[in-house]
Amino acid sequence: VIDRLGIIKQHNTYAEKLLNLKAIRNEYSRLSDCAPEIAHRLASWQSNPSINFELLRISHSNANVRTRFLPVHSDSLDHVVILLEDTERMQAQLQQLKLAALGRLTANIAHEIRNPLSAINHAAELLEEEQVENNVDSRLVRIICDNTKRLNKIVQDVLELNRRKIPKSESIVLNEFIANFIEEFCRTEDIDVTVFTVTATEIYSITFDRDHLNQVLWNLFQNAWRHCQKKSNSIHIKITAGINLNDVSLNIIDDGCGIESQQLKQIFEPFFTTATSGTGLGLYIARELCETNQASLEYIQGTGSGHFKIICRNKPVY
Repeated sequence: VIDRLGIIKQHNTYAEKLLNLKAIRNEYSRLSDCAPEIAHRLASWQSNPSINFELLRISHSNANVRTRFLPVHSDSLDHVVILLEDTERMQAQLQQLKLAALGRLTANIAHEIRNPLSAINHAAELLEEEQVENNVDSRLVRIICDNTKRLNKIVQDVLELNRRKIPKSESIVLNEFIANFIEEFCRTEDIDVTVFTVTATEIYSITFDRDHLNQVLWNLFQNAWRHCQKKSNSIHIKITAGINLNDVSLNIIDDGCGIESQQLKQIFEPFFTTATSGTGLGLYIARELCETNQASLEYIQGTGSGHFKIICRNKPVY
């Protein structure tokens, strides 16, 4: 509970743990001294009570919390009850359930799908060798081969997800990483580098597993390239400070028409795809990898274009 001067009047034991209030034994402890991120949000809420906030990572405890503010008196915003909902425990439980289910799924996939796929693909290859002698329609054989490869890619993606290890987090200069990544991506995919434009408010160093970040961006860049107009500056990579004090926002924006509203709830679901050659696992895996690195991946709607945003931990280099 905060008074009109921003002084903490009351708190419970869990708030004490989250914000390390035990270290401050002062009757007049100010919220701005104990938790400047929450004090900043409180000021924003007092100016605009209808404002919505993203999850906030507390610097002391590293907990990810949802913040809500309620006035003590209905006719004044001076005295406020601050509610902090720790989402870490629930997320950990959900993650364990997902991993357990995924482990059972991948074990079944490896045996029940891969072996028949190998047999089908081998038979198709034999048919392809005999097509000239027996006048077999090569298009039908090609359909068999292409679809077995697609199914095999689905199996590989799911198995790879289940093999994920604890991330090897390191400090990465994001601006430099993006520049090198664009060069590699364009060379591999045979794309003109002028399709991409990069803007940044400053230079940031983020904490992320380098291989995971590479995999996440490769998927998002492929999506952006697939849906953009394929002109100069069609894909805009925008790096800015996040809403939270210790976050950075990495935006991948293309000049396509964006995702249809009826599909928004499904885009991060496994096996959902609108591409004929897609597996429907790319965005799902990308978001899982972000969460593994204490980051988040979301789609920004209402911009009239394709816009994905990654929020990750950072510290300014300069």
